[in-house]
Amino acid sequence: MKKYLRMAIYFVLFAVLIGAFIYLGEKDFKEEKDLTDAQRFAYEYNIDQNNMFKYSYGSEVVDVIKNKTGIVFLGFANNDWSKYYIKYLYDVLKANNTKIVYYYDLQRDRGTSTKYYRELERLLSNYLYKQDTGETRIYTPALIFVKDGKIIHFDDETSINRNNIKAEDYWTVEKINAFKLKIDTYLKEVNYNE
Repeated sequence: MKKYLRMAIYFVLFAVLIGAFIYLGEKDFKEEKDLTDAQRFAYEYNIDQNNMFKYSYGSEVVDVIKNKTGIVFLGFANNDWSKYYIKYLYDVLKANNTKIVYYYDLQRDRGTSTKYYRELERLLSNYLYKQDTGETRIYTPALIFVKDGKIIHFDDETSINRNNIKAEDYWTVEKINAFKLKIDTYLKEVNYNE
């Protein structure tokens, strides 16, 4: 009798756990799809939820670079270099009251070489690292400052790691201060909030 009672208790506990797993899984999914770009970016990059990052497709980023004034950040959230870059970039953007930065997570498009990724690569070809084969490739993180459809600054300071150094070791106090000063200078040259 004890054996059957124990099995019944285990079965009920197992059913409750499965039910809770299904309920909580659906709850998280529903909440995630209701997030704003800023909230989603904050979650992915561990910054304040009141940020200026707007998720953008390749087509929108190409349009900004060809025709508009704005700031574009290229990166992807599962990259430590992008996360550290954003950590220090966000401080400068916030201090300068920057209203919008177009964020393009190009990982998937780069892997499938979509037409917008190829166009972006063409538009940035003068700024990109050339491989031994002569081909260019966009490495992240990268930050693009555009005024009236012309690239005026391109920063990919940490996109190519040649010394096998980790992101947390690269960003010394001196490098953080120099980076912030450089970005601050770029932001003061043009009103990107128009």
